Formats: sequence, C-alpha cells, structure tokens
Amino acid sequence: MCDSPYAVTFPEALYKQIEAKAKKEGFKEVDAFVIKKMEEIVGSPESELSSDDEEKVKERLKALGYMD
Repeated sequence: MCDSPYAVTFPEALYKQIEAKAKKEGFKEVDAFVIKKMEEIVGSPESELSSDDEEKVKERLKALGYMD
C-alpha cells in the first residue's frame, strides 16, 4: 500500500479490471501498478532536470550548434 495522503476512488468494476491487469503484469499491489502507469503518462518526478542540469544541456546544445 502507498503511504500517501492522497487517494483516488475507482468504481468497483473498474478497480477489478485494474487489479486483474496489475496481476497479469506481475504487480502484487494495485497501487504500484497505478503509480507506474501514471508515471508513464505524466512522467516521474525523478525524470525532471534540475535547473543546473538544464543549463548544462542548453550549453551543450549551443556548443553543438543546435541552439543560438
């Protein structure tokens, strides 16, 4: 179970479908499956660049001639 103060409620029939799909894909918990799928849609917080890293990427792209 996820230790989050946030909750999402699903209609029972939909939850059962999600649960079956999660089990089919090897997930033991519905929460983990839903989190994984949502990260695929919106991206994970870990995938965002820090401002320093973003600046380094921009500098590199400029050096390669991709940005002015």
